[in-house]
Amino acid sequence: MSIQRIATGSDRASVWRDGRFRRLGGSVGISLLGSEITVLALPLAAVTVLDASADQVALLAAVGTAPFLLLGLPTGAWVDLWPRRALMVRCDVVRGLLLATVPLAHALGVLTLTHLYVVTFAVGALSVFFDVAALSVLPALVQRDRLSAANGALEAARAGAQTSGPAAGGILVQILSAPVAVLVDAVSFLASALLLRGLPPLPAPPRPDRQTSMRRQVAEGLAYCLRSPMIRPLALGGAWLNFWTHALLAVFVPYAVRDLGLSAAVVGLVLALSNVGYLLGSLVVPWLNARLGVGPAIVAGVALHGGLVAVALAPGGTPLPWLIAGFGLQAMGAAIWNVDAVSLRQAATPEALLARMNATNRFLLWGAMPLGAAAGGLLTTVAGLPAAVLVAAVAVPCCAVPLRGSGLRRVRAMPGPADEETGSREVAAASS
Repeated sequence: MSIQRIATGSDRASVWRDGRFRRLGGSVGISLLGSEITVLALPLAAVTVLDASADQVALLAAVGTAPFLLLGLPTGAWVDLWPRRALMVRCDVVRGLLLATVPLAHALGVLTLTHLYVVTFAVGALSVFFDVAALSVLPALVQRDRLSAANGALEAARAGAQTSGPAAGGILVQILSAPVAVLVDAVSFLASALLLRGLPPLPAPPRPDRQTSMRRQVAEGLAYCLRSPMIRPLALGGAWLNFWTHALLAVFVPYAVRDLGLSAAVVGLVLALSNVGYLLGSLVVPWLNARLGVGPAIVAGVALHGGLVAVALAPGGTPLPWLIAGFGLQAMGAAIWNVDAVSLRQAATPEALLARMNATNRFLLWGAMPLGAAAGGLLTTVAGLPAAVLVAAVAVPCCAVPLRGSGLRRVRAMPGPADEETGSREVAAASS
């Protein structure tokens, strides 16, 4: 197997010179900025406007990611049937319109928790299709030896959104109210759709055999992920990370407001400042890959999630330094994981299995999110908010141990694109 060179900072700068990548990156950055506002605004709307309990807020978080569990596996096969650019544009437009109903209902005095649940679920369902299509589009826009640089650039854009989004969200909630702040996210999806419409036609992916049933196509994608020595530990480790991280995040807003006595603006500021760690993490990936290797860098990223323990131990009198440091270390680890894990999966997968591989991973990784959020709500009911946060914080980094014992520790660089013969063998093995 050929080995790709390690992506450098200059590689990351060069991908932004590609007009097609700039449109994709701009779309990702704008929509993420709006989404980061909504991540804070929706639970705050539930807490401050509708007086929702902690378990109801946790259920709201679970509902938003439940579509990845319910729709994740067949999505890859469905995405292969449609032009990916057109699919992404339509998902953006409909998500924007759905979110716009929240401030409208609030203005009319008819906003309810049920409304929030329905909108959150529908937006999540469209996000399943958008994300699988977007992950499968990137290898068509950049060469595979630049995937790590391209994903690093996207994660840097994500870091910028995550840094400014919560702070902007907290201020908007304070000034306009939480439901009205959601309108910013609606506008961001429409702006994202306009950028994506400017992309030129993309190469059509290999279409599955019409005689192959949907069930068989889904099984092929699942089998490939579970048999691959590189992708299997990433899928299982990512599911563990997402389960326990979202168990904590699902109850963090009521924990911060009710137990630590923080205002909406301060909660937003904490999340914004801690996401500087995400930016730093995305920037140090080339350095880590060059010195440790890709696999060990991924394990190091998981270990940094242990910073969440500081969040759980934050004292009531002076919680801000603990919260910012804890979330900052976790965010740095998440950026390292996202850049290298996504790039490794894309580089190691034949084009014929790319959409189904991405859909299967979204099912396993994002499907763990609603289960984790539900677990956070259950832990809160049984043991209280502080105990729920502590259990989740301790559990998150534990998956670094089995990851270090897997074949990932021997992966020093990104694998080269599978040649036609290798790809045919992998597709055949997945089908058997």
